[in-house]
Amino acid sequence: MPRRRRGPIVVRRLFPRAGDPVVVLITRPGEPGRQLATRLHALGQAALWWPAFDLSPPVDPQRVRDCITHLGGFDLVVFVSPMAVNAFAGALAGAPWPDTTRVAGVGSATVRALVDALGLGDGGSIIGPAGKETADGGAEALWPALAALQPAPRRVLIVRAQAGRDWLGGQLRAGGAEVKELEAYRRDTHEPTPQEWDRLSGALGPGTARALAVLFSSTEAVGVLTPALAAAGLGPQRAGAVALCVHERIAEAAAAAGWPDVRRCEPRAEAIVGALAGPAGVADDPAGPLYKSAGPRPDSVA
Repeated sequence: MPRRRRGPIVVRRLFPRAGDPVVVLITRPGEPGRQLATRLHALGQAALWWPAFDLSPPVDPQRVRDCITHLGGFDLVVFVSPMAVNAFAGALAGAPWPDTTRVAGVGSATVRALVDALGLGDGGSIIGPAGKETADGGAEALWPALAALQPAPRRVLIVRAQAGRDWLGGQLRAGGAEVKELEAYRRDTHEPTPQEWDRLSGALGPGTARALAVLFSSTEAVGVLTPALAAAGLGPQRAGAVALCVHERIAEAAAAAGWPDVRRCEPRAEAIVGALAGPAGVADDPAGPLYKSAGPRPDSVA
């Protein structure tokens, strides 16, 4: 008698098994992204640094210097990313931080940058997201700490790139604060060179021999890279395609953009390797949401 099958045959896995050959595309711009790719290589994981954006100085550096001159006139300065901290620190050039001006950072990496680049204590005096579970939850995770400040800040400076989400500024304005946004650096869409495309194609190998996992660190990166990868046949439609997202809002954007397997993952090499091991390997957020899209939809990009 023929052997009875115990379950349905899986024709194509959405997520590679542990040990499957996977190439991780690190889209985080700047030196943090480059270092993350290097760390993955050291752990034996194939990875390429493929920044979604190029970082450059602001159009008006004098405006940054003017803000620094009047820094004591702000009740609160909010930095949205490590890049914002580093760009501001370069212009600050070691000048003392005003005692009356509180400082906040969006995400744990930004708080660490404030300690390292600006020398603001050991992090205890820096306002950041409360709790490990919200450490990389974006502006929404920081907002409860800002909303609880007493007295409430009346003049706020947000240090950022030339464009981005205005959610946090909107919340502060709704609470009666006067908000000024400072372009401390520029973030422009990266145009991959033919050599970069060749390296990516070579890393993936012929046909669908290797799966592609993309680490997204912003919703803007999802919108920029998804159509470019899809046009080259390397996007959501590729067998085994995975989107690793540093927080829930980005994961929702990736699912809406058609990525078939979307997972939450901290932007650390060890967390990425754990996530690629499969569901049991997601140690950073074992109860975190898993998003399954209805299938590849390259024409539906967040």
